[in-house]
Amino acid sequence: MNKKAGAVRAKSIFLSVLVSVFLMTQTSLWAAGSAVPPKETLPKETLPKETLPKELKADTNFDGKIDMVETYDEKGFVVKRAFDTKGDGVFDEVMYFNEGKPVKGEKDVNRDGKPDSVTYYDENGKPMKMEIDTNGNGIIDEWVYYEDGKPMRAEKDTNEDGKVDTWIDY
Repeated sequence: MNKKAGAVRAKSIFLSVLVSVFLMTQTSLWAAGSAVPPKETLPKETLPKETLPKELKADTNFDGKIDMVETYDEKGFVVKRAFDTKGDGVFDEVMYFNEGKPVKGEKDVNRDGKPDSVTYYDENGKPMKMEIDTNGNGIIDEWVYYEDGKPMRAEKDTNEDGKVDTWIDY
């Protein structure tokens, strides 16, 4: 390998490490409870196309186990981010993205492999609606509606008859 090729390879490795550190910082903040996930995790302008990752696995809580997996499209945008929030090897939170912006988030609270809550995001990446199965029977019984990313109204079916019987305005 000549000197120039070695320098290019070293720069590529440095950028890959830099991106990995950036991703772990951003995603660990989101995993720690930051209200808004990062809009875009890859600084694409610094990476040549051939170095864009297809998948990233990380140990965001530094316990030695993979607890976050990101999948990327051919442009380098994250399309899916999954978290194991309990450290048991089960990925119980998943966020889906379109061109780096969140479009849908799912959480499996009762560990049955099905989402217990689904949050839908607007074109700016702010929550606009959340649907929740509060009793684990597989049927949505609570809805929260957002305006400009803030909860404005909630509705709930408390007696499982399929009809809303409780309304809350925020």
